[in-house]
This record gives sequence, structure tokens and C-alpha cells, in this order.
Amino acid sequence: MIKSILYIFIFLISGFLIAQNEITSNLPQLEVTECDNDFFRKDKFWRGADGAVTIDLENGKILWLFSDTFIDTDGTGKRTNSIMINNTIAVQDGNEIGKSNISFYWKGKTKKPKAFFELPGKTWFWTGHGTMMNEKLVVFLFEEKSTTEGLGFETVGWYVAIIENPNENPEFWKINYIKGPETFGVIVGSSAVLKDSSFVYAFGVKEPGTHETYLLRFEKNQLSKGDLSGMEWWTNNTWSKNVSEEPKSSVLFNGQTEFSVHFDNQLEKYIQIQTVGFGHSSLGYRIADNLQGPWSEQVIFYKPQFKNQKEFAYTARAHPELKSDGLLITYNVNNFDFNQLVNDETIYFPKIVTLKIGK
Repeated sequence: MIKSILYIFIFLISGFLIAQNEITSNLPQLEVTECDNDFFRKDKFWRGADGAVTIDLENGKILWLFSDTFIDTDGTGKRTNSIMINNTIAVQDGNEIGKSNISFYWKGKTKKPKAFFELPGKTWFWTGHGTMMNEKLVVFLFEEKSTTEGLGFETVGWYVAIIENPNENPEFWKINYIKGPETFGVIVGSSAVLKDSSFVYAFGVKEPGTHETYLLRFEKNQLSKGDLSGMEWWTNNTWSKNVSEEPKSSVLFNGQTEFSVHFDNQLEKYIQIQTVGFGHSSLGYRIADNLQGPWSEQVIFYKPQFKNQKEFAYTARAHPELKSDGLLITYNVNNFDFNQLVNDETIYFPKIVTLKIGK
């Protein structure tokens, strides 16, 4: 577990130094406000995680998905007493942070917690994104395994988890796991998942290495039944089935493994949010008229403050499901020194900022 924090950082940002010509200096009017994140600190067992993805459950509640998570098995409210599990979830009552309650969930007993999403075997899941459809909840997961070479782990595929009864307490969710087909190293749904009346659209990033971003889609009725056979790629300016090799000509942009995309009603455009750079990363956005692009150059809108050289930021995402004065965005701060991470509870709880973009 000590190495997992460093590994996930390298996994997310290795090979992803943004070229200077991707970042424009002609910024529109931006207003960024730092917000209190005490919302995530109140549970005495759940002591911080990365990932921080939100899905509107369409019943007045918001689902949060997290990856590597500290659990204090004694409930003392101290991370120093914690162990780490690969993923957890939370359900927020209402859509406004600070005015809503949040409840955290994982599997197993209190003294022996286990990941919420897991299957028997030696691999594990980190959480991607997902959506509600046909009264079911669909969550994309990326599958990892340990190795004795390289970074100590590798991505071996992706899954879709379909929850038949998302309106019930998560302790009683019925989860069906469907393994994704071959996508040539592209981790489908690791970042943004959106929907319209007919399709679910999933962005995926090629791992490891290049971080090239692709767009795929699934017919909603098929996907809700766990049928992934109709998956289509956006390639050569059209939707294509039966793709037999990686469609290199259809890369949208270079992105992190985890980012967000949503349609912004004020801008009347799609906006993509992610962290940018290595270590002391910044937060940036792109915009487009369509999911397929073309996407704009990247704009840096916020540079987090770090206490020391060993801290780093990653996994920035927007949360349009949440009500706030501006677009609510979370990101995570970690530390290369695991002992500092364990002892410093000002980090590894999602950080919050809001963003307003003038036209």
C-alpha cells in the first residue's frame, strides 16, 4: 500500500507534459474561488481518497466514486490508524455541498474493510465515471494488476458495473460486472461519461504511456442489458463498429486518465477539466461545440498552493451535478512521502474550487 500512492500518481501523469503551444495566454475573464472541503472530513472511518467522481442518481441524491481510500478501522478519525482499500463510494442527500449529508460505503466488516467494487482474483478496480439510464446505474471501472516490473502495476482492461437497484441502500445493491472488449489499451470510461436520448458516450485514454483520448459510444438499451457488442468508436469523422486496430487518426487530444466533460449552459459549449503538468500541477480547461471536437487549446485557470516540494496535484474534475456559485471542481493533493501523507490530513481529502468563465 505504501507504494500505491506514488504509483497512481505516476500512472496518471507520466508521459503527460503539456506542450507550451497547447496553453494560450489569451485568457477570457476568469474567477476562481477556493472553498472549504470540511464536507469530506466528518466521517471518523473514511479518512480521505482520490478520484472524486459524481453521478446524479436522479432521485435527489448524488453518488460519489472514489479510488484508493484510507479507512480508519477503529473510528478514531485519524488517518494514522488507517488501512487503504482500492475504492469506495458515497451517497450525498441533496445537491449542495455544505447543506447536504454524505454517507460513505465499502464492503467487508469494519475491522476488515474491502473495496466496494471487486471481483475474486488478484486484480482490482479503480473507478471511472458513469451515468443513470433506464432506471439502472452504469459505472465504468478500470482493472489493474500487480507486476514485478516497471511501475509495479499495469492496466489490464476495463469493466462495466451495472447496478439494477440504485435507489436502494448501496449495502443492498445488485451489481453485475461485464468485462469490456479489446480496445488496444484505451481505458473506456476512465474519464467522462455522458448520455443523450439514444446513446451513452464514454471518453477513454490510452494507458500506459501516450494518454491519447478517444470517444466511444453505446446504444442505451443494449448497454443497460450488459451488451457491449454494439460499441462504436468515433473514427475518421464517423461512428464505426468492428474496429480491428487502434484508430490513431481519431485522437481528440492528450488528456489525463481521469478528467471531466459536460455541456455548460452558460458557455453553450462542452467543457473539459483536468490537471495539467507534472508534480506541482495546474488546473486547465478546453472547450468544444461537439463531443467529437475539434477541442480548443488548453487554458490554465488555477495553480494550487503547495506546502512543500513533495506534494503533487492530480485528478481534477468538474461536478455540474452540484449546485454552487460557479462551476464546482475538485482535485486531489498527494505527497511522495507516504509518512507525510498519513500524518497530514490537510491533504488527500478532495480540494474544492469554483470557476466562473466570462464570455
